[in-house]
Amino acid sequence: MRMFPRMPSRPDRFPRRPRSPIGPREVSCFRMHLLSAVSGGISMGVVINHEYIAVNGLGASPWQITALTMIWPVSNFLSVFINHWLDGRGRYDRAVLISGVLARLPVALMVFTDSVNVMLLLLTFFFASNSVILPAQNSIIKRRYSDSHRARLYGWWVSIFTLFSLPVALLAGALLDMDFQYYRLLFVAEAVFGAGQAIFLSVMARGMRAEVAPRSPGSGAVHFLRSLWEVFGKDRDFAWFETYFFLYGIAFLMVLPVIPFFATERLGLDYEQYAVAKGVIGQLGILFLSPMLGVRLETLHPFRFTGAVCLVLALYPLSLALGSWLPSAGTLLFYSAFVFYAMGMAGIKISWDISSLQFAPEGQEATYQGLHVTLTALRATFAPILGSLLLYFGGYAQAFLVSSGFFVLAGVLFLRRYRIRKVQGAIA
Repeated sequence: MRMFPRMPSRPDRFPRRPRSPIGPREVSCFRMHLLSAVSGGISMGVVINHEYIAVNGLGASPWQITALTMIWPVSNFLSVFINHWLDGRGRYDRAVLISGVLARLPVALMVFTDSVNVMLLLLTFFFASNSVILPAQNSIIKRRYSDSHRARLYGWWVSIFTLFSLPVALLAGALLDMDFQYYRLLFVAEAVFGAGQAIFLSVMARGMRAEVAPRSPGSGAVHFLRSLWEVFGKDRDFAWFETYFFLYGIAFLMVLPVIPFFATERLGLDYEQYAVAKGVIGQLGILFLSPMLGVRLETLHPFRFTGAVCLVLALYPLSLALGSWLPSAGTLLFYSAFVFYAMGMAGIKISWDISSLQFAPEGQEATYQGLHVTLTALRATFAPILGSLLLYFGGYAQAFLVSSGFFVLAGVLFLRRYRIRKVQGAIA
């Protein structure tokens, strides 16, 4: 029985586009986009250290860390509904401004507390803003940048974002080693600069309106849910892309609650060593490879591109598993794991943010990305728990090896789908 209905072959939806000069309007928007990257990157430099702050400084339990790794994606559960509404009304500037400022600033209240539970509550609001900001950003860059420049300019945005998150992550680790109480000021910085990112994106969206196709008859939640299923039914390639991306997400999320305990209990790393691995080495690939990979995504089909980077990412938990078997080389292998992480995540981040645009019809960009983000929330309801259970009943190596297996499975299925569509003549 087929999960999705059969569709006839069709011409390649991702043709290579001729390059044209970047126009003055694109340059002006890109400057504002870069300011959002600077502000967001500084905030992300603190976010990278959340798990280690909770484990090593606030005494979080394994299940609190599991909840912490689930908050970011699970808080996006309503994304598809929010962004369907945005696609129909087009007030991207107001939505981004309100959600970014009102939801992100409260995390600064961590200056008054050392409670992990309060931290979890405040971060729920902080990350819930991504339900609006990430899909709205997709609509913004699709409208503000031309087809021939979009992925390349976004690749540069990712590099600038990482250029600022990288040293901030390292600085945060050094400050925490110096005096853990600096975590209070770090959360203030996370709040202020996170809100700043939303403000700059809101300026980019001023005057932008939805350009939606006429909607089918019907209204209400039931009709909308039916229309979502129709997206998968009519757009079979997008359906398979999301299915395989779901497998990648399981692999990625299941090791997140395992790694901070592995770093502290098995390897004995301090804040700065952890920040070097995750916040510096883990971000270097994104910093240097994103512009090049943005260009590659313009010329490679998303199935082929994403499949290749999933296979690279399989080496990330595999290296961690080797570190659990070879304690004497554990720290070196921990750093090596984040080298593979950096290489793979440079591609995954571009694919995660841009690929849905390449499937989405005109005027439905936020809806497609909202569906993509909502599926991220769905897998987050169980993947970190799966990792914690494997750690509890098996051990570090078992959790890491299962994660590596999911990465391989996703990569093979992406590439298999690419070959099938190429044989069918749907891909040039």
